[in-house]
Amino acid sequence: MFLAVGVLATLGLYWNQHAIERVMRDGYGATGKITSAQAVSPRFPFVFDGVWPRYVDENLSIGLQWTGRDGVARERKGIAVSAAYAARVTVGNQLRLLTIPIQVVDDDSSLPVAVEDLDDHLSHLRSLSGFMLAGTAICAVILLPVIGWQAWSARRGGPGSAAIASRARRPFPYTLALLAAVMLSFGGYMLVSSYAEQGTLKEIFDHGDEATADITRAYGEVNKAGEPPSYLVTLAWTDRSGQQQTYGPTHISPAFWRQITRNGVQTVRQTRIRYLTGRPDARPLIVDDAAEHQYQNSFGVKGGAAFLAFGLILAGVMLFFRYRRRPSASS
Repeated sequence: MFLAVGVLATLGLYWNQHAIERVMRDGYGATGKITSAQAVSPRFPFVFDGVWPRYVDENLSIGLQWTGRDGVARERKGIAVSAAYAARVTVGNQLRLLTIPIQVVDDDSSLPVAVEDLDDHLSHLRSLSGFMLAGTAICAVILLPVIGWQAWSARRGGPGSAAIASRARRPFPYTLALLAAVMLSFGGYMLVSSYAEQGTLKEIFDHGDEATADITRAYGEVNKAGEPPSYLVTLAWTDRSGQQQTYGPTHISPAFWRQITRNGVQTVRQTRIRYLTGRPDARPLIVDDAAEHQYQNSFGVKGGAAFLAFGLILAGVMLFFRYRRRPSASS
């Protein structure tokens, strides 16, 4: 089940990315008006634009109206937009009926692309595709040996014992095994990466250099309609060797967001940071938001440990019932 869902989701993401790139390559610029918006549930990430459902890879989709070069007025719904762009076109639960630049193709099958959202949406698609592909590969690696082992066991038992084995053995809990494997893999990754971040943060405190960084971008992301946004910034600075460095987007706290904005508009353009020279991949520390950085790392370690513990519990339950119900040799 997990393998099938992963394959279908990966194909859907690839198709959406391919469609966007084709419109940007073959289309032309136009002006579109936002007419509607629809929150998309992760449990059923589809919208209906006409008769056929369409897979939506974001938490919000919008409807657009525009008139093409051929003079035909068109309207399409179910156009996915990134969380950052969703924060720009909504105020709480209210949609802003904005006029925005779009890229379109004069046919009835291609969706328009919001030009201002192109980079964020493609970045999300590529990141999510990589995650889904890795998860699908993990499920396949886990499932194939299990299937092979069961096939080998059936052949080894011979035809005479097949009926007895089918009556005596319990079916292998594939779903529970895959869920345990996913929990263990995700929890292990989350725990190790967050623990490494804690080590990097300690190194920054002990040996990092200080600089004044430009806040080149500050924006909010709406992860779910009606919920408060999370806030991110992109940083740029010159290190002590004179090299230009950039990092981001990186999360900040709501308190720091209020320090650098007024009524949602960025007013502060610089902030003090500490960074590691020669480590462009290391997340710099925003000095005035150090508590948030420490909290995120601590939450990652605790969350990873919780996923690991849950995965171990599932694995233990699966093995306990599997071997407890195995018939004894005497019977």
